[in-house]
Amino acid sequence: MTRVLEPELAVRLAGLTFRAKRTVDGLLAGMHRSPHRGASAIFKEHRAYRPGDDPRWIDWRAYARSDRYTIKHFEHETQLRGTLALDISPSMHWGSNDVSKIDHAATLLGAIAYLLTRQGDAVSLVTFDEKIRDRLPARSGPAHLDYLMRTLAEPTPSSGQTALHASLDKLIEHAGRMGLVVIASDLLDLESEALDPIARIEARGHQTIVLHVMDPAELELPYEQPMHFEGLEGELPVEVDPKGLRRQYREAIDAFVESCQRRVVAAGARYLLARTDTPPEHTLLQLLRDG
Repeated sequence: MTRVLEPELAVRLAGLTFRAKRTVDGLLAGMHRSPHRGASAIFKEHRAYRPGDDPRWIDWRAYARSDRYTIKHFEHETQLRGTLALDISPSMHWGSNDVSKIDHAATLLGAIAYLLTRQGDAVSLVTFDEKIRDRLPARSGPAHLDYLMRTLAEPTPSSGQTALHASLDKLIEHAGRMGLVVIASDLLDLESEALDPIARIEARGHQTIVLHVMDPAELELPYEQPMHFEGLEGELPVEVDPKGLRRQYREAIDAFVESCQRRVVAAGARYLLARTDTPPEHTLLQLLRDG
């Protein structure tokens, strides 16, 4: 079985904290802020007593010092629900070196699952091509993490092409309540409405991150000799002279990447280009640092 999360990577990531940027709802105590107020181990601030406030939360020690009634304001901590989505379409299985795009994407999602589980958060997983293939519910704990890692390593084989719009629409149903949604895909779907569901995911209150997984050879077309290229999702094979095509190709691929970034950001989500020749921990460090 393919190793998804190498022990060395787990150690390097162990000290990181993946905090949610938004207030989230949840069931169990964890590390994240919640709008629910009441008794809690997490004290936030004092405020002046107002008629109608529950007298149980009056700080009598503060009253003894100041002769003024003040209320203790607490903040519950709740569990974050993280939803990870892995594109398993045929194009994701390609790579110009030892690491395919799907292997790299699985490592990134596996590391995020590790971080969230380490914090006691619940993590779910879906894999997709033209529809949802695997669907793991949101749970926490080492046993669930192991099951999730095994699914990342050996997802249900893809039997279709990329259909981002249909798959992401279904992802909205799976993600449920507001939380964190991380999508790892090469986004190789040229339909104009392919990324439209991202705005609807954001509208549900989710913090959405799109990891655009690309191989350096896709971005640079570095080959010097005439090449024979075969499509992975039904495209006809083509004979290409890379030298003669390189400038035009790079302009086109740059425009594609820029378009993906623009549409994702316009939807309110975060976009990060995740090259397969960039160490996974560098990508995640950038994600956390810029977050």
